[in-house]
Amino acid sequence: MGEVKKVNSGYIDSIIFNGASEANVLPLTSACNTHCIFCSHDQNPCGVEAFYITPRSLAEVRSVLSCLDPAKPVVIGESATRIIEGEPLTHPQIKDILKMVRESLPQTPIRVTTNGILLDETMAAFLRRLGRVTVCLSLNSTGELCRALIMGDTGDSAIKSAALLRDYNVEYHGSIVAMPHLVGWEDIEKAVKYLAACGAETIRIFLPGFTNMAAPALRFEESLQERLYLLIARLRGEVNVPLTCEPPEIGSLDPEVAGVIAGSPASAAGIRHGDVILAVNGRPSLTRVHAFKRIMKAGPCEVNLKRGEQQLAVRIEKTPGQRSGLVMDYDLDPSLIDRVARAAHRCGASNLLALTSEWGGPVIDLGLYKFLAGKLGVQTLVVKNQFFGGSIKAAGLLTVADFLGTLEQDGSRNSIRNKPDLLLLPGLAFDCRGRDLAGRSYHELEEKYGTKVEILS
Repeated sequence: MGEVKKVNSGYIDSIIFNGASEANVLPLTSACNTHCIFCSHDQNPCGVEAFYITPRSLAEVRSVLSCLDPAKPVVIGESATRIIEGEPLTHPQIKDILKMVRESLPQTPIRVTTNGILLDETMAAFLRRLGRVTVCLSLNSTGELCRALIMGDTGDSAIKSAALLRDYNVEYHGSIVAMPHLVGWEDIEKAVKYLAACGAETIRIFLPGFTNMAAPALRFEESLQERLYLLIARLRGEVNVPLTCEPPEIGSLDPEVAGVIAGSPASAAGIRHGDVILAVNGRPSLTRVHAFKRIMKAGPCEVNLKRGEQQLAVRIEKTPGQRSGLVMDYDLDPSLIDRVARAAHRCGASNLLALTSEWGGPVIDLGLYKFLAGKLGVQTLVVKNQFFGGSIKAAGLLTVADFLGTLEQDGSRNSIRNKPDLLLLPGLAFDCRGRDLAGRSYHELEEKYGTKVEILS
């Protein structure tokens, strides 16, 4: 596996401060109380920079609070950097930390991701008193034997935590990493229906991934993804909770609603799963992300919908910044296309080549065709992840070696797409210093090809 560095150096601090400023993430510890067989860190090839942090002191946590944006939820238990995310409830001072965050940011929502093993009645009551806390419960399975197999969890406290959150009226969202090749399809269905019965507001199902380092038992056929989409489509008709899949199945940029949270402003307005949002306050909706953000930003708003062959108008009663209750798959933010156009203008480029991941490529193509067709010469080139290999297709796991390898292979066939005067790279692949997961800089591409390179994030 890749190198894991157990240090709390100045460099680690800079990563933490940057993650707090850019993503409102507050790392607490890399310690974990499970051993999930799908954990990405166990499948890293040699050379990956991943950093393990011991439990952060109250003083260290306090020093980061000033970097957080009070207008956005504080995220605890997830990582947007090379810091290994652990189980936050293992931190010996977790209650003191949460109190400190609440005192510093009294009106800011706090989002805590946990596996639920340590979420007992006392903790549920504490979270309720703290207020404005949302829990993301990574349950994965409700079968004790299955949990022992895929997570190394031999108790039932995590399973009970879903009911505790419901009983103490703590808002929570459930998530499941689908492992049907190990635990069967029925196990996923049972977990979805259990979370729905225990009051989860939404449920996300993640497609698993494996690298070249994965054991044979963890590998699966590509058909698993399509079968997962079909299962979710069926379950949407059986549970009254929005279900989404990561990565989503995106065939167009039509702003289709994936689900609506019960009791929300969108639910009160009568919006349903499958509705397409045509316009918000009279202005056309361009993509799912565009529609979602405009409704989130708006106060009371008029929304024009398409439902089958019918068109109708509804009114969502909400305050600016309040969640509408709409659940939508992430497709494309039109501002990304605007940044492409600005980068071309800034660099004086007319022949652009955008390097994309296997998952992101089709969506990027849809956006470029919809917004820039006939206006700017942009071609796309899908980059396969050879560094991690296996089933990995995400932009955030691409490396400079992958970009160079794809360009060299493409160049032998097509003169590197007619020698572009600007290369565009996905920002998710690089840290704030322009380095990939193996520590290599994107400037290597500039040096090799003598072409300007822009990072789009």
